[in-house]
Amino acid sequence: MNICAKKFNRSGAIKNNNLFLIEYCNLLKSKYRLNKRVLLVQIPQLVFKSFNPEVVKKKGYYVFPPTGLQYLYEAIKKRDLDIKILDLNFMLLKKVFEEDFDYRQWIDILKEYVDDFDPAVIGVSCMYDLGIQPLMEVLKFLRQRNRSVIITGGVIPTYEGESLLEQDLCHFVIEREGEDRINFLLDYLTDENLNSDPCSGVRFKHNGFYCETEGNGGEVIFDTDLIDSYSLVNIREYCKYGSLNPFSRIAGLENSPFAAIQMNRGCRAMCTFCSVRDFIGKGVRKRSVEKILSEMDFLINKCGVRHFEWLDDDLLYYKKEFQNLLQKIIDKKWEITWSANNGLIASSIDDEMMRLIRDSGCIGFKIGIETGNVEKLKEIKKPATLDIFRKAAKIFEQYAEVFIGGNFMLGFPHEKFYQMMDSFRFSLELNLDWSAFTTCQAIRGATAFSEFEDHFISQIKSEGENVKNFIPTRESSKGQLAVKKEALKGLDVFKLDPKCEPDADQIKEIWFTFNLVGNYINNKNLRRGGNPEKFISWVEMAQVAYPINPYMSLFLSLAYIIKEDFQKAEEYFQKATLSYRTDYWQERFAAFKLDRLMRNFPKNKAEVFEKIDDLRSFFLTVINKHSYVLANYSSNN
Repeated sequence: MNICAKKFNRSGAIKNNNLFLIEYCNLLKSKYRLNKRVLLVQIPQLVFKSFNPEVVKKKGYYVFPPTGLQYLYEAIKKRDLDIKILDLNFMLLKKVFEEDFDYRQWIDILKEYVDDFDPAVIGVSCMYDLGIQPLMEVLKFLRQRNRSVIITGGVIPTYEGESLLEQDLCHFVIEREGEDRINFLLDYLTDENLNSDPCSGVRFKHNGFYCETEGNGGEVIFDTDLIDSYSLVNIREYCKYGSLNPFSRIAGLENSPFAAIQMNRGCRAMCTFCSVRDFIGKGVRKRSVEKILSEMDFLINKCGVRHFEWLDDDLLYYKKEFQNLLQKIIDKKWEITWSANNGLIASSIDDEMMRLIRDSGCIGFKIGIETGNVEKLKEIKKPATLDIFRKAAKIFEQYAEVFIGGNFMLGFPHEKFYQMMDSFRFSLELNLDWSAFTTCQAIRGATAFSEFEDHFISQIKSEGENVKNFIPTRESSKGQLAVKKEALKGLDVFKLDPKCEPDADQIKEIWFTFNLVGNYINNKNLRRGGNPEKFISWVEMAQVAYPINPYMSLFLSLAYIIKEDFQKAEEYFQKATLSYRTDYWQERFAAFKLDRLMRNFPKNKAEVFEKIDDLRSFFLTVINKHSYVLANYSSNN
C-alpha cells in the first residue's frame, strides 16, 4: 500500500514521502508499548465560568449523548480492540446531581477513569468553540500523564490542528469526518492491519515537521445504525441528569429516556455563516429508512426511549424518504414524541409534510430564518425568501398542536441596526410560537468569517477564556447581562442610528429587548384566542436553566391566570417578586414598564388581556415611531 504524507516545514515547503506515518507510528508503538484498549472521550459541553450547580439539580443543562463518538465506535468495532466511551459531560452532571461534587475538579473524573482502564489510545472530540477550554485542559492532562497515544478530532481540531500539534497537546489530529481516517490510522498504530484505504487529513508532527497523510479525502459512507454502540452508552440514564433542549422537557416524560437520532449528514444550503459544507462536504448523504427504524425500534423496546431529537442539519432534503419514514412511524403506533430544534428548511414544508409531522408524534420544531432583511438574506446565501417563510407560517396556523419557533441571528458581519430591526419586525409578522434570537458567533470554516483569523487565534491562546455564548444571559450564572454603560438599554435601543453597526455589548442589549418584547409581551399565546398552555410548557422548561429570572415567572403567572389556575399564578407571582428585588432587575423591569404590572397585578383573565394589550400597544407605538426612519434604509420596502 502506498502510504503518502505531505511533509510541511515551517517555511511552508512541501516534500512528499511515503514513510513518515509508518515511521511515526512505529516510534509511538515502541515508546508506549500499546495494548488493545481504546478510549473515546466526549468533553464537557459546559461553560464553567457561568456554571450553576443549582441548575444541575433542576436538570437544566443539556446532556446530549456522544453520537459522533458512537459513529466512530461503529466504524472500528470490527477490530480486535477493547473500546470504551467516556462522556465527561454526562459523568460531571451526574456527580454534581448525586454527590454535590465540586465541578471545578471535573478533570478528576477523567483521571480516575484512565488510571483504571489504562488505554493505549485516547480519542478526544471537540465540536464547538465553547468546548475549547475543556478540550485544552483534557489534552494537557493526558499529555502530562504520557501513557497513551492522543488523537483529537472534530470541528475545533480540524481548523486548529497545527496549533494543537505545535503545543504538543496531541500526537494526531483527525480532520473532518473521522470514521475512515481513524481506521486508516489504526492500521499502523496497532498490530492489526485491515488494509483500509489511505486517507488524507491525518495530521501529526514528526522530526520537527508538520505532516499530513495523503489518500482518499472523500465523504464517509453514511448508512449504519448505532445499536451496538449503546452497549457503551447507557442512554436510559441521560434523562436523569439533564435534557436535550426544552422540547425534550415538554414531552411530559420527565423520567423517561430520550435519544438523539440522525437521518442525513450534510446540508443542501451554502449559508455563509455555517461551516457544515466545509467540514462535512458538499451534498447530503442519508441513512436508509430501514436502518433508522431498526435503531428506533431498539431504543424504544430495549432502552425505553420515548422521545427523539433529530440532529440533522437538513432533515427534509430527501423529502419522499422522510415522509415514508414518518408514515411507517405512524403505522407502528409507537407511543413516542420527537422534535427538531436544529431547524428545518421551510421550503420543504407543505401541508402533507405537516400532517405527517404532526401525526407521527412531533411536539415541536424550529425553522431556520436567520434574518428578516432581504439584502442580508441574499448575502448569507440562505436558500429561502421572505415569501417562503410567510407561506410556511400560513401552513403552520393549521397545526396548532405543534410548537413551532423560528431561529434568528443578530450581529452578522457588518450587519446594520436597520437590518436587525427588519428581523424583529418580520418575527412579529410571522407570529410563530417563539422567535429564538441568538447572537451571531464567528465559526471556523464558514466563509462569512474568513477574515476572523486573529479572533480564532486569540481563542486558542486564551484557552477559550474569551469565547462567548450565543445566548448572552448564559454567560452569567445569574442570567444577567454585563455590558458597558454606553450601551443603550430597554426601549432606547430603538433610538440607535439605523446605519450603525452595533458592537458586541450593544447587540446583547438588542437581543434582550427583542426577546422580551417579541416572545413575552407580544406572544400570540397570551392573547385572546391563544393557547396559554403552549407558552407555559415552553417557558417553564426554559426557566429550568434560568431559575431566578423574574420576567419568566411574571409572564408564567399571567399565563396561569388566563388558564384560571390561580394557585399556580400566585406561586409564580411570588417567585417573580422574590427575584425582582435586586437593583439589576428593578432597573430592567422599569425600562419595560413591567414594574407597573408588578404593582397593579391583574386579578382575572380579562385584566390580563387588558394590561398586556396596553403594554403591547405602547411598545408598538415606540417601534412604529422609529419605523419611518428605518424604512428609508430597509430593502424590504
